[in-house]
Amino acid sequence: MIATIEKDEAIKKRIGEIVADRGGNRTKLADEMQISPAYLASVINSPDKNVTSKLLKALATIGINLNWLLTGVGTMYLVKDDFRERAEKAEARIQTLEDDLDKANFLSKELKKMIMNGKG
Repeated sequence: MIATIEKDEAIKKRIGEIVADRGGNRTKLADEMQISPAYLASVINSPDKNVTSKLLKALATIGINLNWLLTGVGTMYLVKDDFRERAEKAEARIQTLEDDLDKANFLSKELKKMIMNGKG
């Protein structure tokens, strides 16, 4: 059984802040938390929809400080290093590695051509 928290507009407001902080894309955030985008939107938008333990657990998986979410005290994230910032750095590093791999593949093909043409 999923526990619920009484309708609390302050909590819903803070969930909206999380969405905004992570780029404003509810669908992407819901996917990251492995919940339905429709469910996330319904919690934020519907005054009749309760915040459930399912949503709290999903928010915790992305590093949200549940004390901040429930009380407004503290910081949004459990750790000072923002997960989004770390993800962006990792994505940039992956792109650099992919670029390096593309260059290596190109140079390998050029070397093979040179060898096949007797120029190497």
